[in-house]
Amino acid sequence: MTDTPILEARQLCKDYALGKARWFGAQPFTIKAVQDVDFALYPGQTIGLVGESGCGKSSLARVVLRLNEPTSGEVRFKGENILARSPREMRDLRRDVQVIFQDPYSSLDPRFSVRRIISEGWEVFPDIVPPARRAARVAELLDLVGLNPSDADRFPHQFSGGQRQRIGIARALALEPKVILCDEPVSALDVSVQAQVINLLARLQKELGLAYLFIAHDLSVVHHISDRVMVMYLGRVVEDGPVDQVFAAPRHPYTVALLSAVPVPDPKLRNREVLVLEGEVPSPINPPGGCPFHPRCAHAQDICRSKVPEPRYTGETMARCHFAGELDFSGYVRHLSEA
Repeated sequence: MTDTPILEARQLCKDYALGKARWFGAQPFTIKAVQDVDFALYPGQTIGLVGESGCGKSSLARVVLRLNEPTSGEVRFKGENILARSPREMRDLRRDVQVIFQDPYSSLDPRFSVRRIISEGWEVFPDIVPPARRAARVAELLDLVGLNPSDADRFPHQFSGGQRQRIGIARALALEPKVILCDEPVSALDVSVQAQVINLLARLQKELGLAYLFIAHDLSVVHHISDRVMVMYLGRVVEDGPVDQVFAAPRHPYTVALLSAVPVPDPKLRNREVLVLEGEVPSPINPPGGCPFHPRCAHAQDICRSKVPEPRYTGETMARCHFAGELDFSGYVRHLSEA
């Protein structure tokens, strides 16, 4: 791994305005979908991004890809702030940062053959593969993702969900990217197929030196594939660090609740403590004051209701909690290291 990040976010924020103000002088309602997010992704590294639905994971991904413009902050690719690029200059970046989508059924055009799906990007970037070699390159990519090259002239409806996701992976690889954003790429697949796709992504990363920003709900998947993990809650990263350290000794109560809910196959470990969250995620239109997690936190104190916690660092890990490192969560997550 090099010392220079290939993809960075610095103090990244994204607000969405909801309609217009109802009376003169009033401010329109806004959703603070992403708030002050920082990360640095290095070549060959995987950062896992986890959190409940609505926490801001997909909004962060769309801002990083510049599909939505951020409200403030920076996104840097190889040290350059891509937010300063013109739309035409952004097109050149698309070949370096590709996406694997969540739903393999809706992300492939049913009217296109597999050959056309994989080769379509070469019409925009013809220098990647010369026309005379494209048929052979399609066959190579299909073989690389575990499909038969003879499948090139078939259509998406003739494949299973796992096979369709492999086609989506081949399409992403066709432009020879440096970074792939994986937007919950296995959540729509059967468990047995999930393992195959995760192992495929890990193998491709090792062979091609790819960097992944991996969005997921399943913490077991994140633990298996990621080097670092970022935990999001109401638009903020509440914990961030090397995946083994965060899973072994989480410092934020929300991370503990997510980890303690991971199913355990070993019957000997099923009598562990489980931290059950009360209530629902607060509305991002009207978030609570102080720490956004305090209405659901069993350890909340007066300071949590009045003051937003600053990041607290211990080695390579960060947690946004007033009591990070002071609370004992060992009983809740003991099974992760023992299983």
